[in-house]
Amino acid sequence: MWQWSDGLDGRVLMARILVAGSEIGAGATTVAVGLASAVANAGQQVRVERLVGDERATEDAEVFGELELGAGSGDPMTVEQVDDVSGVLILEAPAGADAGALASQLGARLVFVRLAGSESEPPSGAMVIETHAAYAVTGALPEDRALAAPRVAELIAASGAEVLTRSEAGERAVCDHLVVGAISHDPADDYFARFPRKAVVTRNGRVDLALAAMLTGTECLILSGGGAPSPYILDRAAANRETTLLMTSGTTVETMHDIEGCFGTSPFSGDSKVARVGELMASALDTDVVSGLFEAV
Repeated sequence: MWQWSDGLDGRVLMARILVAGSEIGAGATTVAVGLASAVANAGQQVRVERLVGDERATEDAEVFGELELGAGSGDPMTVEQVDDVSGVLILEAPAGADAGALASQLGARLVFVRLAGSESEPPSGAMVIETHAAYAVTGALPEDRALAAPRVAELIAASGAEVLTRSEAGERAVCDHLVVGAISHDPADDYFARFPRKAVVTRNGRVDLALAAMLTGTECLILSGGGAPSPYILDRAAANRETTLLMTSGTTVETMHDIEGCFGTSPFSGDSKVARVGELMASALDTDVVSGLFEAV
């Protein structure tokens, strides 16, 4: 639940918010983007930056740099580079940092992010938001398919797949659903079309299923079983640039087993996740809480 710690009684507008996770994977990047959406919706100018200090800094900074609202520089920032801004500056702390001390050094409001059910104690004076909650309640973000969805990059790494062709979105495309190619009289309309932003796994040689999958907005098509892919599939994937085409040596069942654990482990990125966390954050934060972000430390 959302909590206020002791000693927050000022009403002076502040320009900095530091978001720190209790651990790697707690969701600090997700919350930082969600807060940017909430601040922008409150009519404030906002910018999101990632502080240096861990191996995820560069990737997170690139995510922030691509945001339509609150776009950052795209590069990790040192504490010394943090300048005064006219609007609101949201900073994500590096993993393992002394969040309380860092917030004090920056003169920032501290938002502490932890997993639902975690016993991690927030620093004094921190606002707390929980992630991976069972339900959408004030101060908590629930488990959500769109936020947990893996990128094509994670599917490649998990399956050991060979990349045959890349879509325009490439390995950063997000796949909300993992779908097995089924045998039906009309797989495009009756089956594949029901799943937006998907990865489809089907046996190499089933040209009909592969082509049907690509007709319905498939982000990633994984051909299982090895061998030489059909020229029809290669030509279609290369021509429309909408689907990344992969090949694995394992069976369809083995490939699905390899990639199913990717959900919930992918770094935050992608327009679909940005839009979704904005919706969830709007439910998690009430007006008073958003106003509290601008109070003096």
